[in-house]
Amino acid sequence: MHNDSPTPKWEHFEPNLILGAHVLCYDEIDSTMDIAWMWADHGAPHGVAVRASAQRAGRGRFSRRWVSGPDESLLLSLVLRNPPVAVDAPIAVAATLAIADTVTAITSVECGIKWPNDVQVGGKKIAGVLVETRVSNPRDSTSVLGIGLNVNLDPRSNPQLQDLATSIANITGKPSKLNMVQSSLLKSLDSAFNEMQVNPSSLMDRWRSSLSTIGQEITIHERNRTLTGVAIDVDHNGYLLLRTRDNLVHVLAEGDVTLRG
Repeated sequence: MHNDSPTPKWEHFEPNLILGAHVLCYDEIDSTMDIAWMWADHGAPHGVAVRASAQRAGRGRFSRRWVSGPDESLLLSLVLRNPPVAVDAPIAVAATLAIADTVTAITSVECGIKWPNDVQVGGKKIAGVLVETRVSNPRDSTSVLGIGLNVNLDPRSNPQLQDLATSIANITGKPSKLNMVQSSLLKSLDSAFNEMQVNPSSLMDRWRSSLSTIGQEITIHERNRTLTGVAIDVDHNGYLLLRTRDNLVHVLAEGDVTLRG
């Protein structure tokens, strides 16, 4: 390990879990994703998680920043060794369902999932997921799953967020302990990833029924193009099926979705 690498303040153990059995905790860092990759490069085993109380330059999809102040959000990145799927989407499927289950268990409020990786309550974002994968050879791959879940964030303190985001505290009217939320989330993640391996069709059916995007007319922004059409379904990999006005069906792995109207 490099001498200038940040040092975990403490370690948290969940001995009955596979994912998150060992959590390395930091006060403030640039990105939990970067630190998780650092540990992965140094041999961290499957399921090791990195958590930060605050991050200055967290990454979202398309290199967007996720900045979070102290204890506003649960910021976790998990190392996944040779995940049992060939594409990233099912990992995000399992993660978003686990987040939704966790939020509902704590708040008693149902969540919706905005394709591909946002968890929402009342149309406002409460969590996001990012998956990055590196393949050394066909039998050796590593993914890092990043999760940002708004726990004690007060959207009213930021005019740019108040109409777009919410948090567990915003829903319940009281702060929540991040350790409690983390414990609940890791148990849900463990369960969802087990379901992904033993009964993937059941997992996909649950995810599809939670998607707020299906049946909606949307505009989707990819890296190099923009498409408008109706989101008609998702396939077995979690890819979106979009029917455009020329009656063509496009299979999309990722993109930013905006509801029309």
